[in-house]
Amino acid sequence: MNEAVPSVVAIDIGTHKVSVLIAKVHAPDKIQVIGMASARNKGMNKGKIVSLDKVTAAIKNAVQEAEDIAECRVHSAWISIPSTELQSHYAVGRTPIANPEHTITTTEMVRALELAKASHMTADYYLASAVPMGFELDGEGEWVQNPLNLSAHSLTGHYQLMMLPISTMQNLDRAIKGANIFVEKMVVSCLATAESSLLKDEKEYGVCLLDIGAGTTNIAVYIEGQLALAHTIQRGGENVTRDIATVLQTTTEEAERLKLLHGCVDLQQVKPEHMIQFEAIDGPQSISRIELSDIIIARYEEILHTVRTELENKGALQSLYHGVVLAGDASQIEGMVTLTRHILGVSAHLGNSPLEVFAEDQHLSVLRRSMYTTATGLLMFSQGDLQEAIEEPDTSGKRPFFERVANGWSTFNDKLKSFF
Repeated sequence: MNEAVPSVVAIDIGTHKVSVLIAKVHAPDKIQVIGMASARNKGMNKGKIVSLDKVTAAIKNAVQEAEDIAECRVHSAWISIPSTELQSHYAVGRTPIANPEHTITTTEMVRALELAKASHMTADYYLASAVPMGFELDGEGEWVQNPLNLSAHSLTGHYQLMMLPISTMQNLDRAIKGANIFVEKMVVSCLATAESSLLKDEKEYGVCLLDIGAGTTNIAVYIEGQLALAHTIQRGGENVTRDIATVLQTTTEEAERLKLLHGCVDLQQVKPEHMIQFEAIDGPQSISRIELSDIIIARYEEILHTVRTELENKGALQSLYHGVVLAGDASQIEGMVTLTRHILGVSAHLGNSPLEVFAEDQHLSVLRRSMYTTATGLLMFSQGDLQEAIEEPDTSGKRPFFERVANGWSTFNDKLKSFF
């Protein structure tokens, strides 16, 4: 790799795969991917690590293949944090402005966040992301985004806190270290996916990112440019595969093949006479595509109704003026946009392909596949305002693991970093 051009590496660790992108950064909005690879991950189940060795092996395999394409060696990377066990809370912290001038300083901003965290943090969970939604001055209804140096008698901070079990973070750290990769920053996967899938206007006017992966479905709602809701449902594409395998009495591999080749969730697009041959446990069988679709639709309807209930309970559904954006491998099934519109009652479309991240023509179509969406978001995340994490300065040359987690904190003031 030409060292004159800054480089960045993104590693997305998913339930069924590990995806790696190696890129040259010509400018924050001009990121050229020069190496990419994806490897099967057999060490996770429903987003949780069940075999450390197998996860480490998947990381090594994907990294090595990407290195060979890019003709370079990877030493450090931005990593996505699986959000399987994610807990997200809306939190508020209120503090008086005690200095004589009643001027808001970094001290008051840090105290507001600490007070908000205090009511939700537990000993076995770690704060993976603290996204500020806005600040109130003296209890007024209007929120401001950067209160630093403004005058007030009190400051109220509103935040979206995203927490993960400490054990999950530690296991992920061990897997990455086992692959000899140094962590630049870690980002909750739904934030990275949103970065590559959502347009700025969509975030501003109200949108829900629906990221349907193999083991989980992640919800991220943005309103007025800020993350307003994050939630994880413990169901995804592998549940559909298991349903097919159970009903048809076939293997998981054959069920996955049927889903990928013939799956559809819109019966209007299925011809009644279309028959499908498959290998059942007791020998060759046939099924109509309509019957297969009925099996698949049942699970997708369950997932989407769960999503609708969550959005309704949080009062977010009526605020989605730009509807729903679909991401993740399991959202690519035929008819998914139509089914989403029908059940959620809002507009829906597949995620946008960011122009900021590109590749040579022969590799561009592969880069645009859903398997690289989160890794693409990591590359963008590394160059944007969201990379401004709250962290302690590195005085030893090596930062502790938990201080390398990007908190999604917008760029208020670099002085904030010294308080954490």
